[in-house]
Order: sequence, then C-alpha cells, then structure tokens
Amino acid sequence: MKLSFVALTAFALSTSIIDSDLLYAAEVNVDAAPFGMSREQNAPLLRWGPVIIHPFLSLQETYSDNIYLTSDNKQHDFITTVMPGVQFNLPFSRHQAYLFGSGTFINYAKYTAENTADWNVGAGGDFNFGSRINLKASDSYLDGHKPRSESALGEVERFNNNNASASLSYVLGDISKLRLDYANADWKFKTNLFESRNENTLSAYAYYRFLPKTSAFVEYEFKTVYFTDKTVGNYDNNAHSGLIGVTWKLSDYSQGTIKGGYQRKDFNDPSQVGFSGFVASLDLAHRFSDYDSVKFTGARTINETSLVGTSYSISTGLNGEYTHKFNDRLSTSIKASFSNEEFSAIATGDSVKRTDQVVMAGANVRYLFRRWLESTLEYYWRQKNSNIDVYDSTENNVSMALKAFF
Repeated sequence: MKLSFVALTAFALSTSIIDSDLLYAAEVNVDAAPFGMSREQNAPLLRWGPVIIHPFLSLQETYSDNIYLTSDNKQHDFITTVMPGVQFNLPFSRHQAYLFGSGTFINYAKYTAENTADWNVGAGGDFNFGSRINLKASDSYLDGHKPRSESALGEVERFNNNNASASLSYVLGDISKLRLDYANADWKFKTNLFESRNENTLSAYAYYRFLPKTSAFVEYEFKTVYFTDKTVGNYDNNAHSGLIGVTWKLSDYSQGTIKGGYQRKDFNDPSQVGFSGFVASLDLAHRFSDYDSVKFTGARTINETSLVGTSYSISTGLNGEYTHKFNDRLSTSIKASFSNEEFSAIATGDSVKRTDQVVMAGANVRYLFRRWLESTLEYYWRQKNSNIDVYDSTENNVSMALKAFF
C-alpha cells in the first residue's frame, strides 16, 4: 500500500503491578516490538547484556492504477518500499526503557519525482514506583512527507514532526485510578507553511471499576494550537472536551473501549468559524475462537485546518476487519472502511463547502515462514466521492510484502 505518514508508534510498555485486567483495560498493553508483532514473534533473539535488540526489515512491492488519486487522466506505477530499523529495549527493576530508529525509502518505477526518504527516531520509558504510581514518557522525531495525492498544493510536501508525551497514573485502591497526560506536537511544513503549528494537550482521567473486569471513566481534555504562519489567516485556537466511557477486558477473547462526549473549539480570531458538538471513538476486538476474530475501530474527530479558507474539518469513520487462521502459519483477513470528512467553510478556489466520502474494501493473505519471517499479499479498492467532482477518484492497489523481525 502507499505510505504517507510513515512512523513507528510510541510503543506501549506497561508493566503494572496491580491486575491490569481490572483498571488498565483502556490501555491495551503489549510488549514493545516493531511492526505490531505478536507476543510469540517478540520473543527476544538478540541480546547485548541486559539490552534486547529488535532489528527489522520490510520489503514491499506495490502496483497502483491511480497513484495521484485523480478523477481522470489516471497514472499507474510500480512502487518499491524498503523500511529498515532497529529497536533497543532495556528492562531494569520494575522499569523499562526503549530507543528506536527507522528509515522508509519509497521508489517509483516510472514517476521518480515521487521518490522519498523518511526518517524516524524516538525514545521512551515505562517506570513503576511501588504498586500504585506509573509514569510513561516518550519522544519521537519524524522527517516525513505527504504524497502528492494528499497535498492541498498538488506536490510532495516535506515536513518535520516532533511528538513528546508523558502519562502519570495513580491507583487509589483496588477499584479506582487517576491519570494525567500531557502531549506536545510540533509540525513544521517546508512548502505548505500555513499548516505549521504547535499543539499542547492536557488530559485528565478518572477510572472506576464497577464489574470485575469492566471500568467506567470520565475524561477532560484541554488543547491549545498555535500556528506559526498567519499570512493566510489566524487559526490559533483552544479546545475543551468532556467525555465519558466504558472499557473492558473480559478475557484475551474480548476487550474494548467506547467513549463519547462534547467538544468546544474556539478561535482567537472571531472571523474563524468555531465548533461545538459531539465527538466519540470506539475500539473493539473479539475472538470467537483461536481461528476467528473481528476488530472494529471508529471515531468522530475535529481536525486542524488543511485547506486555506477553512477553520477545521469533521471526520467520521468506521473500520472493520475479520481474520481467519487456517493454521499457525496461514491466515487471511477481510477489511472494509468508510469515512466522511466535512470542511467548515468554502476553501480557497472552491465554490461550495467540500465534503468527501471514502469507501475502502480489500483482503490479504498472510503466511509465516518462520517466527521471525512473514509475507503478505494484499489487495484493496478505494473510492472517493466528493460533492466537488474534481476531487473524485478510484484506485485499485495490489501489494506483496516480506517482513523480517528479530
């Protein structure tokens, strides 16, 4: 598949002392590993003293019949993606630290002007102080790009992004927990300067376990956004959000989180259109057996402006995936998604407020040659319908990948 924002996640490294099924279900905790490896694949193969080393490499060949996602004059090409990287994990006492780095090199067979090289580095840790206090901290830096197909300027957009975050949890007792999060995201675009911005987010949570493996929680979030370039408008804003939710981990077969609430977004410039309304998200996973499972994720979110003349956009989407394992080596998945993005005002150059709807459907087959080596063959179809015809597009995409992780 085509890669746009290529980055490793800030890996969750929870080693909580109190039963995580009771209070920590909202934080789906897995061992730190690249590529979303399973626990079995994450078994350490390389060590340097106490340090666990995870080198990894992904090779992917893709064919797209519409690389620019245009409504007409479609161009097709073969795309080679190479992604090498390494992660170092250092467990000590009740704590764990990690460091990672990766590169993503995308090369087009015909349209070589689209070739890119992205770099990502980061570090973080998970620290437990006694049985009640937990601190997670991470920082990552990405030298990345938006492909031409996603750019408002119709060109490959380079950017730098730094994300720093910290999360402090305190367990009050066997049935309640408090959590405080802080995050800073800094975006610097090299061509589309008006999108360059700095975001600060402070979030507070209170959890209460009302069933053995189910907790309710309330969440409050305050976010400030400061835009660097104001030549096309002042988009600085503050947002307040209040949400309530339920999270559960009944077993390894069923877990999920659902939350919803109200958000208000106010702009410093009164000429910019603000927002007040409903926001929500869901993340559900269920295994019917050792061979069949389903996942659903969805959200209604408010995005920062990406088009000159608009203040924000509202995105609503739902993704579903069904996976069947034939045996320990061979599995297949069927995926489908729907998203709707509505912009707040008429963008510069358009005549009406823009609304885009994207439908995707596809399937893949995955084969595990070894615990550390897997291959994937995937196909997906993507259709974008906009109320402005020039933004319509369809794409057929076929890819084959080989991934090695140690």
